[in-house]
Amino acid sequence: MQWRIMLMKTQIVLTGILRDKDLFLIVKRNENDNLYPGAWEFPGGHLEDGETIKEGLKRELLEEIGFTDEFNPRITHYYDEIKSKNGELIYNLEIDFIINVDRSNLEIKLSNEHSEYKWVTKDSKYLDDFIKCKLLNL
Repeated sequence: MQWRIMLMKTQIVLTGILRDKDLFLIVKRNENDNLYPGAWEFPGGHLEDGETIKEGLKRELLEEIGFTDEFNPRITHYYDEIKSKNGELIYNLEIDFIINVDRSNLEIKLSNEHSEYKWVTKDSKYLDDFIKCKLLNL
């Protein structure tokens, strides 16, 4: 039997779900964004080379919402898939983390990637079905 190992590009996306009791922080992508303009989402982004997962999550939360608090994230959900883009296979892994916060002590400072933020409940009209699924067991 012959074994072949296929190496492919890997993208890891880290998402921080900030929760204060029954409220969750979402941010709105700018309307002029190339990817999902105007969509509401949880803050996060791609892991960079050489970063640990916690370092990457910490950096993304600092960049996107100015979050500087110390935290102990807990994985709540992950999703992975293999995609083909321009004939290249890409392994995409998205990991969601819950981070419990006291929003009265937070000062949200949005980056230029986002135009608004809201604290919402699980059944908010601003959440699409994909995002609502991430909150089912929280």
